[in-house]
Amino acid sequence: MRAAMVLWLVPVALYGADPRSPDDAWPASWKRVGPVETAAIGGLGLGALLLEVVVKAPSNARWDSPILFDDSARNALRAGSATGRSRAATASDFGYLGLPIYAVGVEAGLVTWLGKDKADVALQLGLINVEAIAINALLSRVTQTTVGRSRPDAQPGNSDNTAFFSGHTSTAFTSASALCVQHSRLAIYESAADTVVCPAALTVASATGLLRIVADRHWASDVIAGAIFGTVVGASVSLAHMPDAETHSASLSLGADGRSLVYGGRF
Repeated sequence: MRAAMVLWLVPVALYGADPRSPDDAWPASWKRVGPVETAAIGGLGLGALLLEVVVKAPSNARWDSPILFDDSARNALRAGSATGRSRAATASDFGYLGLPIYAVGVEAGLVTWLGKDKADVALQLGLINVEAIAINALLSRVTQTTVGRSRPDAQPGNSDNTAFFSGHTSTAFTSASALCVQHSRLAIYESAADTVVCPAALTVASATGLLRIVADRHWASDVIAGAIFGTVVGASVSLAHMPDAETHSASLSLGADGRSLVYGGRF
């Protein structure tokens, strides 16, 4: 419960001064995603896809035991029937797929581009969200295949040892935290809806993580780690491109050469 509260407070704490209304062009004081960075984003996405298809998790789990409160959380939250667990797994796809689609397709595409005719702003928002999702996808897959943790519902002979950390949860929190930062900087809807998006997205992301435990696909520690990782990636990538001159912030972004990740801050 405390971990969940902290994960909510981090993105919400980013809200400061009133967000600006979208201009026709991306603000000059913000960092643009240029051609080189765009190509690098494509490379990240391709790398994540290749890892998913080519690199398999170890056939024998390197980590096959619960830690901390994993057992108690599993006993309390796991659905009691196979049907219930299957439904929870299906429901968890809503946040895993829905939040990225909403961030890129709805807010950047439908609202900002088609609805407000702010093509340049829409393109930058879309690219920022895709970059965060691609970084999360690549690093989460590397972690899963390297750690090789067995899932709580693993059966003898099951080689799907990719429990740590939860990719569904990290993806949902990546998009949710990115949306929180973006709405703290930019009044995308220019209405009360801008104040609703962040808590709504965090609610969906939290439900996604909870459902992964209900479905018995992840331990609680997998979900918490995924939520923390996704929050850091989503918030940092957005902050790197949409800095607030009045605050001191750390950020994570692609380097100028498109081949490195840069972590930095202004103090």
